[in-house]
Parts: sequence; structure tokens; C-alpha cells
Amino acid sequence: MQDQFSHEDSRFLSAFVRPAWIVMMVAQMLLGLALGITLIVKYYMLVVGASGCVADTDTLGNLIRCTPTLTLVAHFVIAVAGFRFAAFMFADRPRALLGPLMVAFGGTLLLVLSDLRHGTATWAGAATIVTLMLGISAIFAAQVYLRGRSGPSEN
Repeated sequence: MQDQFSHEDSRFLSAFVRPAWIVMMVAQMLLGLALGITLIVKYYMLVVGASGCVADTDTLGNLIRCTPTLTLVAHFVIAVAGFRFAAFMFADRPRALLGPLMVAFGGTLLLVLSDLRHGTATWAGAATIVTLMLGISAIFAAQVYLRGRSGPSEN
């Protein structure tokens, strides 16, 4: 089986890579803008607004007000990782998928940490955190190993 792409294969692949990168960048910018607006609205509701979290209503304002800030950030990070992973699926190097995968693990770790409350730590939660940290470490080690194996010409 051939390891190198032919000129026609690389042209075909590049026809998909550029639009995928454009969609990824636009999605990341929109998600960043949405996160910024969400955090400003949350700050305004908590500091200036006198109303608290109402459990019975399903409005956007109540969702923003009742969701912890770290949980909001974690959901946005996981969404960005999903867009990055989808865009890197068009790359010709499979090792490029490790970066978005590490971002997804980091977002999941933030989500797990945001659910911790004082006095609610369990063995299952600790095992989840350790597993996520080991996963992040393994992905980082794989990136370093694969970068070293590919040689200086691919940097």
C-alpha cells in the first residue's frame, strides 16, 4: 500500500481542506462571540438583576442564570473541539486529530470539575478526574512522539 499521496490525490484533498478550515474558523469565532455575550449577560443578571434562578421556567435567561459559569465555558470548549475535530478529519495526517481530541478531554475535565461541590467528592469522581488527566497526558505524549518521528521537514 502506498504511503504518499499522488499529486491528484493531494489536489482532491486540498479542495476539501480549505472549506473545512473556513467553516471551522467561522464556527470558532461565532462560538467565542456567543460565549462572550453569554458571560456578559450572566454577569449583568447576577450583579444588576435582582431576580434569582427560577427552577420552573425554561427561558434562555433562566438557563444562563442557573448554569454555573465553568459549566458554560466547558460546553463551549467541547463544541469548539467538535468543530476542530470535524475540520481535521479532512487533513492528510491522522496525528492532527490528537489536538482537538486533547481540547475535548480538557473540556470534559472542566465539565467534571464544574459539577464538584464542597463535600460531594466521591471515588467515582476522583477516578473520572484521574482517567481524564491520564488521557490528556497520553495524547500529549503521543503528539510529542509522533512529532519526533515525523522528522524536521514536517514542522
